Amino acid sequence: MERGIYTIYWPPYSPDLNPIETIWNWIKDYIENRFGDVQLSYDNLRAAVKEGWEAITIEQLNSLIDSMRERCEAVIDAQGGYIKF
Repeated sequence: MERGIYTIYWPPYSPDLNPIETIWNWIKDYIENRFGDVQLSYDNLRAAVKEGWEAITIEQLNSLIDSMRERCEAVIDAQGGYIKF
């Protein structure tokens, strides 16, 4: 508080508030769109995940950051329950 940093209550098991969960979903969607239902070998899957990670744009990340206030408010309104994100 003395440095002007305010903390908020953060539910411990809320994937809606964990940005990496959204990013993993983007990567999963990228792999599904790029490779379909093909069973990838371990090495090919690693390469596909890296490719998916590198396909994420700065605009997507900025949009995710910008949505955090709305996500937090939605979780508070839902009293920690399900939200649309």
